[in-house]
Amino acid sequence: MKYKLFISDYDGTLGGAPQNNIDQETLNAINRFVEKGGVFVVCSGRETSSITRILRQHSLKGLVVSFQGARISDIESGKVIFSGGLSAEKAIEALTAVGDRGITPIAYGESELYIKERTPYVEHYEKAVGLTGIITDIEQEVKKQGKNVSKICWLGDNKIVNETADELNKIYKNKGLKFNSGANNLLEVINPEFSKGVAVKFIADYYKIPLEQVIAVGDSTNDIDLLVGPWHGVAVGDGREELKAVADEITVSFAQKPVKTLLEKYCLND
Repeated sequence: MKYKLFISDYDGTLGGAPQNNIDQETLNAINRFVEKGGVFVVCSGRETSSITRILRQHSLKGLVVSFQGARISDIESGKVIFSGGLSAEKAIEALTAVGDRGITPIAYGESELYIKERTPYVEHYEKAVGLTGIITDIEQEVKKQGKNVSKICWLGDNKIVNETADELNKIYKNKGLKFNSGANNLLEVINPEFSKGVAVKFIADYYKIPLEQVIAVGDSTNDIDLLVGPWHGVAVGDGREELKAVADEITVSFAQKPVKTLLEKYCLND
């Protein structure tokens, strides 16, 4: 077994909305890997209860990373073992920076989704994540959350989303905010101190597995931190070009079962 820790993004890599199913052949490969002593972890941008519910339905166990790396918890018990995010001040700074560009802000609490208003983009997002947003003043809700704001996003036209991410990343480089468009019509902002890459290091240390024995796979720009590090980073074949440009390897497309393919290539055939 070349890699003992396998870390996978969820949407567009392991499964995805709206069905939120994980292919049975892929599940079989994951279970064989775990039976051999491997550790399988899902690292998602989704809210904790959303991704945990999906993994429980498929009888997966162990740790799960949610909120783009800001929270790590146990799938079965729900116990949180790592928590971070944006400060309220940084979250409000991000909201101000995006401003009125025609994309709608949303924010997450511990398990709630808060929305400024319900638009077609927001309704599509609600359906995808399986949550109904609470209409509220986003800035005031952020202030209530205090130290660790789990996640701030915006939903709207994809051209505006991508242009905004490019513009603000130039302005806020090395200033405690990182923007990305992790999916169509979705702009996200994170604290780089609590990224998917930081989560990889935490999990490897938690399981006492050297980083050179870690493989990570993803499909979008919010997976760049997941792939770039002293481990093996793999991009899904039909993933974003920006991700493929930094990956150590490009595997098959989502429809061709990339997680199963990689498990069989590196972890199950020895």
